[in-house]
Amino acid sequence: MKEKLTVSLFGHRFIDEYNAVESKLRELLRIVMQKESGEVEFLVGRNGDFDLMAASVIRKLKKETGNENAFLALVLPYETAELRNNTEAFESYYDSIEICEASAESNFKYAIVARNHDMIDRSDMVIVYVKNESGGAYQALKYAEKNQKRIINLYNAQNEE
Repeated sequence: MKEKLTVSLFGHRFIDEYNAVESKLRELLRIVMQKESGEVEFLVGRNGDFDLMAASVIRKLKKETGNENAFLALVLPYETAELRNNTEAFESYYDSIEICEASAESNFKYAIVARNHDMIDRSDMVIVYVKNESGGAYQALKYAEKNQKRIINLYNAQNEE
């Protein structure tokens, strides 16, 4: 029986070193996809530069490698007008689209945090790009650390070169 690896990805809304981060992310995700013999499910949001970058890199790698065991899931904290108005486009871009039940039922101001916690709880590995000690990506990193998840921070990896 093949194993399933679930990976969630979080990063800052704005990325200054976009090309360098994208290159590091691409390199890491290629290794993850090649290493896993079973399914790999990637959980991403849609709240800024890093989320969009991650989804794009995963899609490109799936196409380049022909990997049929990698799945890209968009996890939203609640249904958005953008999703309602562009359902067909979203469904053609992502392998699945989920509305996180825990966040959809929580206070609007806490919805993204609740969604992030749910994603991390489901994950075996958490890949982040966290440079600043503030914001949602930083909070996600701290929650993943508290829950002893396997974490790779691309910001640290980028600065080790």
